[in-house]
Amino acid sequence: MAGQRRGAGPLWALGGVALGVCLAGVAGQLVEPSTAPPKPKPPPLTKETVVFWDMRLWHVVGIFSLFVLSIIITLCCVFNCRVPRTRKEIEARYLQRKAAKMYTDKLETVPPLNELTEIPGEDKKKKKKKDSVDTVAIKVEEDEKNEAKKKKGEKE
Repeated sequence: MAGQRRGAGPLWALGGVALGVCLAGVAGQLVEPSTAPPKPKPPPLTKETVVFWDMRLWHVVGIFSLFVLSIIITLCCVFNCRVPRTRKEIEARYLQRKAAKMYTDKLETVPPLNELTEIPGEDKKKKKKKDSVDTVAIKVEEDEKNEAKKKKGEKE
């Protein structure tokens, strides 16, 4: 007892109990061999194997592939997924978008149709308002009237 330290006995006992509990848990997980004959292996899966509804494996794979392909084609057609492949196509698409933007910007400056058309018998002075946009035809008519007034003023 000269080599033992004081209080070491209960620690050894506690370690022994913990080791016993672990070994008991491991022993419970061991599989006991059975005396029954081994199960037969299933037949190998080939393309002629009947999967379900009397359809062979290659029928199921083909139908599934066609379904996925039709979904991909439909999505690409609906959302226009084509990616330009050359620099020339990319530049052409850029110029096309730029021209479309310029066209829409010009369309926004065009006055409404009712301001562009003239109604017969309507007085043009009443028609003109501060808010309305002068069209080219109205400006040309005003310029012609101003020139005619200047010529009459010079003759007199």
